[in-house]
Amino acid sequence: MIRIITSGFTEGFPEDFAKALHTYIKEGSKLAFVASEFEKRYETTDRYCRLFMKMFIDQGITFQSVTVVDGRMSPKEAQDTVKNADVIWLSGGDTPTEFSYFQKYGLIPVIQQHKGVVIGMSAGSINMTKTAICTLTCGHDKQEIYEGLGLVDFSVEPHLDKENILEELLHLSETYPIYGICDNGAIICDNEDKIQYIGEVYLLKDRKAVRI
Repeated sequence: MIRIITSGFTEGFPEDFAKALHTYIKEGSKLAFVASEFEKRYETTDRYCRLFMKMFIDQGITFQSVTVVDGRMSPKEAQDTVKNADVIWLSGGDTPTEFSYFQKYGLIPVIQQHKGVVIGMSAGSINMTKTAICTLTCGHDKQEIYEGLGLVDFSVEPHLDKENILEELLHLSETYPIYGICDNGAIICDNEDKIQYIGEVYLLKDRKAVRI
């Protein structure tokens, strides 16, 4: 499994990130676009799917098929779609809501056992971690900490504002080492657990922020 953890992209995929994608995504791959909200706002999900697929196309990456995974299919169909995909995209949105849908549709073991490329963005990235930390700083309604998918053994804070790291994050860093990812940044873990950092990534630990 190739695990790609991202924050958000302001103007498409940056060049160094796109270069990494070309390394790991083979021509003719099938992509499963896993929504964060499965049973509402289908039009919003489809719009974001089109947006991010355009980012891939703009970098010369096309897929044999792109399938949205949400409540418009049964749990079995969702599981089969994710299992048979070469690339899984875990969307941004409300983090705990997304994880609850992973549970409801039986997707957790399917994602955990996947052997292809898993890309998380924002909420999807948080849910990929061993310890999912949902902060007020990151826009959640309340602070929540729970066991995530465990695809990586560290925690992340997407959309980090490096100029304004709030007390909440500093306090949490006393207990949990957290990788803060600024927009347009990413962390990539390959099959040998080698880690590549793209853009601005900071390790928050013991109330200190150090750029990686």
